[in-house]
Amino acid sequence: MTAPAPAEGHGAMRPAARQVSYHLRFRAVARLALAPVLALLLNALFAASGGLAAPPQGDGWAEGAGSTAESAHLLVRAQEGAGLDAATFLTRYGAAAELAHDELASLLPAGAPGSVTLYLYADEAAFATETAELERAFADADVVADPANNAIAISLALFVARTPREAENALRHAMAHIAIAESSGGNLPRGFDEGIALYVERPVSPRLARMAALVQGANQSGSLLTWSDINRPRPPAADLELIGAQAYSMVGFLIDRYGIRPFQDYLSAVGEEPDWRAAMRTACNRSPDEVERQWRDQLPRWAAGGWKSNLVAGFDLQPASDLLEGANYAAAKTELERSQRLFTELGDSERLTAVDALLAQVDTGIQAEALMTQTQQALEHHTYDRAQQLLVQARGQYARLPEAQQPLELLQTYEAMADTGMTATIALDEARLLAHRWGDYAQARRATVAAGTSFARLSDPEMSDEARGLLDELDGRQRRLVMLLLALVILTGAWLTLWLWARGPSELDWR
Repeated sequence: MTAPAPAEGHGAMRPAARQVSYHLRFRAVARLALAPVLALLLNALFAASGGLAAPPQGDGWAEGAGSTAESAHLLVRAQEGAGLDAATFLTRYGAAAELAHDELASLLPAGAPGSVTLYLYADEAAFATETAELERAFADADVVADPANNAIAISLALFVARTPREAENALRHAMAHIAIAESSGGNLPRGFDEGIALYVERPVSPRLARMAALVQGANQSGSLLTWSDINRPRPPAADLELIGAQAYSMVGFLIDRYGIRPFQDYLSAVGEEPDWRAAMRTACNRSPDEVERQWRDQLPRWAAGGWKSNLVAGFDLQPASDLLEGANYAAAKTELERSQRLFTELGDSERLTAVDALLAQVDTGIQAEALMTQTQQALEHHTYDRAQQLLVQARGQYARLPEAQQPLELLQTYEAMADTGMTATIALDEARLLAHRWGDYAQARRATVAAGTSFARLSDPEMSDEARGLLDELDGRQRRLVMLLLALVILTGAWLTLWLWARGPSELDWR
C-alpha cells in the first residue's frame, strides 16, 4: 500500500515553487551585496570628474555685485577676495577668450562648447584641492580645464602675473581641451589632446624655438618617445617639457601633411572608435606606424625652421596687416598664404574673401617694388629714358595702395635723377648740333658744361667723358681760330713793315 501524497500546502512544496523561492532569496541577497559596490563606483566616477560645478554653491562663491559677469559664450564667477571681480576680468581677458572660442568652433568638427564657466580662485589652496583630480597639462598650470563640466579653474594670483600673450594662450589652451573633448567624445589620448591644445595657442617664437631644439636633441640622441608612449594615460617618466614639444610637433605634422579635413575626420573617428590607432588608419588611410615614420623623417627639416609654420595661426590676420602697412610685402604674402590655405580648407568663404583682398594688395605692392628695383637698375646703367617709363608704371601701381605704403621720397629721388639724366642728355645732343657753327660757340659750350656737370653728379662716367670730349673739341676749335687770327695779324704786320721799309722816302714834295 502506498502512502498518500501530502496535500498542497500541508508540509510539502512543489519543485517549481521551491525554485522560485530560492531565486527570490538570491536576488534579495544580491541587491544587498551590490549596493555598496555601486555606491563606491559612483563615488569614484564623481571624484574622477573633478566636480567644478560644486564651487558656486560652496563657501566664498556667494552671489553679489561683481561676483559674476557674462558674455556671449563665457560666464565668469569670482571667489570672494579675489582682488579682481568678474566684470573686470571679462573686460580684460574676455575678448581673447571669445576669439579663441570662435576659432575653435571653426576648427573642430563638433565646434566649441556653447558656454564655458570660468571660476576665479582667490585661495590657491582651494584651487589646488578643487582641481586635484582634473587632467592637467604635461607641465604644472594655474589654468586647468574641466571638460566634463565645460569649466575652467583659474588661480587668479598667478594668472594676473602673466603677460597678455601668456594669459591669452593659457585661456586658449584650457578652452581647447574642452572643445577637443566635445569633438572626440572624450576619447582622444592625452598626447594628441595636449598637442592640439599647444598648437592652437598664439605662436611665441622663443618658446617654439626651444621646443624645436628639444625635439632635435632627442632625435639626434635617439631618445624620442614613440607615439604610443606619448599617448599613454600616464606619460612615462621623462622630461615633461620634451613630451609636450613632441606632442606639438606630432600634431603640427599631421595638420601640415594631411590638412584640416583629415585632422577633423580623425577627431570624429576617435569619438566613434576609442582606439586612436584604428581611428588614424580610418582618417589618414595609412597605418599609424607609417604616419609615425613620416613624422620622424621630417623632424630634421621641422627643427631647422619648419616649426615656424603654424596653420592655425592663420586665423590671426593682424601680423600680415602690420607687415602690409610697413610695406613688407614678401613677408605679408607668406602670412596671408597660410591664412588662405586655412580658410580654404575650412570652407570659410567670408574670411577667405578678406584674405584675397589683402593678397591682391600685396601683389600690387610686390609689382610696384619690382618696378622700383628695375628703375634702380636702369639708373645704375644710366638708361634714363627707361627709368622714366618704369617710374610712370610704378606710380600707377602705388596709386592703388594706401598713401602710407607709398615711398614718396624714393619716388621723388628717382624721378629727379631720371629727369636730370634726360635733361643732360638732351642738352648734350643740342650742344653737338651747335658745335658746328662758329657763332653758336658760347651757347654750345654752356650746354656742354651743364650736361657734363649733371652727368658727374649722376656718377655717369661714360656720358661725362662724352661731354668732356665735346668740350675739348669746342675749345680746340676756338683755339685754332684764335691762333689763325693771330697768325693773320702777325703776317699783316710783317707785310706792312716790309712794305714801309721797301717803299723808302716819298719822291713827291707836297709842299
